[in-house]
Amino acid sequence: MAMTIMNNTSAMLTLGQLNKNISKVGKDLKKISSGMKLNSAGDDASSYAISERMRVRIRGLNQDEQNVKNGKALLHVAEGGIQNIIDELRSLKELALNSANDHNTDLDRATIQKEFDSRKANIDAIASETNYNGKILLDGRYGRKRVPNITKSEPTGTATISGNTITSDGVYVIPSGFSGTIQVANGVQNIEIRQQNPGAELRDVYIVGPSGGGANIWINNLNIHNTRDGSIIKFQGSNNYLTLVGDNTINYTGTIDYNKAVINIGDGLTMEGEGSLNIRNTGNMSCAGIGVDQNQTTTGSLTINSGTYDIFINNDGAGIGTSVSSRMGDIIINGGTIKSVSTTGAGIGSTGLKLSDVASGVTTSADNQVGNIIIGKDAVVDAQSLYGAGIGSGASRAHAASIKVSKDADVTAKSTYGEDIGRGYTGTVGNVDTGWNDEGVTYTGYIWKGNPLVIHHGTKALGIDAASVVTRESATAALGVIDDAINYALDEITTMGAYISRLDSTEANIVTANEFTQASESTIRDADMAKEMTAYTKSNVLAQAAQSMLAQANQTSASVLSLLQ
Repeated sequence: MAMTIMNNTSAMLTLGQLNKNISKVGKDLKKISSGMKLNSAGDDASSYAISERMRVRIRGLNQDEQNVKNGKALLHVAEGGIQNIIDELRSLKELALNSANDHNTDLDRATIQKEFDSRKANIDAIASETNYNGKILLDGRYGRKRVPNITKSEPTGTATISGNTITSDGVYVIPSGFSGTIQVANGVQNIEIRQQNPGAELRDVYIVGPSGGGANIWINNLNIHNTRDGSIIKFQGSNNYLTLVGDNTINYTGTIDYNKAVINIGDGLTMEGEGSLNIRNTGNMSCAGIGVDQNQTTTGSLTINSGTYDIFINNDGAGIGTSVSSRMGDIIINGGTIKSVSTTGAGIGSTGLKLSDVASGVTTSADNQVGNIIIGKDAVVDAQSLYGAGIGSGASRAHAASIKVSKDADVTAKSTYGEDIGRGYTGTVGNVDTGWNDEGVTYTGYIWKGNPLVIHHGTKALGIDAASVVTRESATAALGVIDDAINYALDEITTMGAYISRLDSTEANIVTANEFTQASESTIRDADMAKEMTAYTKSNVLAQAAQSMLAQANQTSASVLSLLQ
């Protein structure tokens, strides 16, 4: 009986080992048949997760590569279209050269004009029909454009007002016929001010920002004409913003002495927007258009990022800068289109003596000073003055710390008795750099919007839509226009070539990354067939041996049982 139990135990152990060997054979066979050592997370959980992440990366790289190839195909289509336009431009130049020669009669030129018009029509057809998979490429829809970068959000909702005090953020509409002061309560910051009827001029309206500063005020189509001394828009504190929407007109007239800047910057103001601001003063004025009041001293600066400005100060104040006997910080013009004209003060800068003092030969007056004047490459400036500099200091005892004008800015400056850019009539100025290289300077004034493909080639974009060869004179004029168009088209096709070259490099990098990622994933997931065949053979031999041992154990048990019969 004891021998029977022993034999049964041996058989059970042999059966268990056989099951293990058969399971191992199954796993080894699965690896050999699939070619992968990892067929499920159960084979190696961490390695399986790494492999799956790599496979996601590989699929993404494959799609990236296809996207780059499609992009190159699109660019090649655009390049071909531009090349066809260049070919047409060459023919136009030949026709213009022919027509400009006096061997042609008027009838000959009329015939040449017909072919000239036909080839111009071909250019428009190419521009409107060149497409990739139905996507029109050369009609200008993918051209980028520079637009003002508005750094503050436009106020929304309706502002509440108590008396003449705005007590909450939002949009406030000045009612028709209103006259008086509109005060923005302290803590109220985001305000847009409009008129109920922008076409009707409002008289004697004064807008005062919150005493704590930090104001974000938008003006939308204001039309204000004041006759009393007082800033039409007065900021207080620092970190203030004024954004222009629509066309805004602010005028001072009268015979009294105006001592308050039309727009007072407080202790710091940034101006921007897509709108315009027109400031006019034809009265007796000792104050700036945009800047600080007479006798005011602040270290606050004025920054203009964008917008269109037309400022005329008929008397003593600077167009943009200080009033009589005042001081302020820097004037920084990052962008915008500005025309600023003054009489005694600088067009942009400081103001010194009053005009009456200059005329009578007075040479003593309180000091007047502005900080650094900086004009960036995006600015378009026309600054003029009689006694002050166009850009710089005003008349006697006026000073500007320094002047830097970007070499790429579009600047016109003029002064009758002072320097165009520098010092006004007996004024002083620090260092003046009118060739400032600001290529590495980051500006907030303008940003690019739109598709980065700058491909735009109709006759209008090329500037040849009005070109003609019907007379010798017009044909001669057309030659220069056509040359400009050829240069424009060559610049565009060069841009296409640069894009294609960049995509070639991108594709090469993607292919390399894809290959190495696949190789890395293969080492994790794929089976070593020699190793797996060896393991399978070993497991198979062990399974067969276990089967044999189990058969022997079962035979021994059967023999013992037969003895008991």
